[in-house]
Amino acid sequence: MLSGDIAKQYLKRFKSISSLQIARKLHDEHPLIFDTVENARAIIRYYRGAHGKKDRSNLATDEYIRPIEEALSKKYNPFGLPEAVSEEWSPVSLPFSGGKGLVIADLHIPYHDVEAITVAFNWARANGYTDFVLFDGDISDHYTISRFNKDPRERSFKAELDDTNKLCDSVEKAFPKAHVIWKKGNHDNRLEYFLRAKAPELLDMEYFIRDEYLKLKERGFISVPHDVPIKIGKLNILHGHEVQNLSVVVNPARGAYLKALECVLLAHCHRTSQHAESSISGRLDTAWSIGCLCQLHPEYARINKWNLGFAGLEFEGNDFNIENKRIVKGLAR
Repeated sequence: MLSGDIAKQYLKRFKSISSLQIARKLHDEHPLIFDTVENARAIIRYYRGAHGKKDRSNLATDEYIRPIEEALSKKYNPFGLPEAVSEEWSPVSLPFSGGKGLVIADLHIPYHDVEAITVAFNWARANGYTDFVLFDGDISDHYTISRFNKDPRERSFKAELDDTNKLCDSVEKAFPKAHVIWKKGNHDNRLEYFLRAKAPELLDMEYFIRDEYLKLKERGFISVPHDVPIKIGKLNILHGHEVQNLSVVVNPARGAYLKALECVLLAHCHRTSQHAESSISGRLDTAWSIGCLCQLHPEYARINKWNLGFAGLEFEGNDFNIENKRIVKGLAR
């Protein structure tokens, strides 16, 4: 049987370790077949002859040559269920192991706040947060290609990209040695939605239309899709739109924590907040939301609870520390 084939193969590969260790490997790597460690251990002990002399004829030997890949090629589907459409989704890790850097989000170019961005840049430079700059989404507004009611007198999509290019130039000037991480948000993803609705034939050109125009690869920026988290040790970095209904909660950081149940840093809500909870075992998790760097009273939301802000992030391996800053009267507090 399939479970026996896999168990024999593992016995050949891991002759010198205990049955329990092999069982744990089987359960971790093939949970659909070995649903518990105990079930896996029972099978391993059976093939090792640990159930008595009568079972030792089943002992796996070097003559057993059937590769595990062949066994696993038969998908586990004993009831003949229809094939499922599946998409791989997992967080990404940064290609460097530590440093101190600036986290900013929600610039919504061309509706950015020049003074607030300057305050953030100056704070980071003055306090040594210059190893990396992490844009946590909604760098550009993409106003003209949104699905919402638009004023035709507003600026063009090309003009937005031109201004975004100028921002990239400014970042390279202010932080010449920094890694730059360009995580997209829901506004940055408006181009894909626009092409799906208006020009599906050009969907394969999305990267060229925006990322190539902004020279992200040429600049050496690390591009992260809008719906993929960044993982730094126990910290998960999201833009925030991935968490449903987050913009209507009283405390965005608490709302994000109740969804993620892990340490999380996000933007999207344009509000600075923090929330911490301890588990019964004493584990402390904290969530943070950062303020925005855009104009605070746009046409579509004249009255709101937004504030200007950014964060400083320091990490080394799995350890991290966050300084969550508001900008009040032109000063980082």
